[in-house]
Amino acid sequence: MNQRGFGLIEILLVLVVVAIGGYFLMQYVGSSARTVEKLQQERPIDRSRLAADRATLATLQGLVRNYQAEKGQWPPDKAAVLGLLMAPPRLQCAGNDFEYDPASGTLGLTVTDDARC
Repeated sequence: MNQRGFGLIEILLVLVVVAIGGYFLMQYVGSSARTVEKLQQERPIDRSRLAADRATLATLQGLVRNYQAEKGQWPPDKAAVLGLLMAPPRLQCAGNDFEYDPASGTLGLTVTDDARC
């Protein structure tokens, strides 16, 4: 009796291996989806954009302090502050800009919230 084909045990063994592989694949896909959701909630890119804007503002604040040290007064307006730069500052957050108070020489960002960045 020379029969050709697969036996019941062989078919069941293949089904078990495929089921285990499918289980591990679903676990991987599920954990990847949770990781992506977690990253989107934490918004690390937006935080880094806002941190870059804060660093740009700190550099600009240093230029304003140097101006005050040399001239003995704060720059009169925002245009004078921009005149201290070679080019306008490139802020990373969309729609972000800086505000200047000529009375105290302080600078501030208009967008300070990570969620708006």
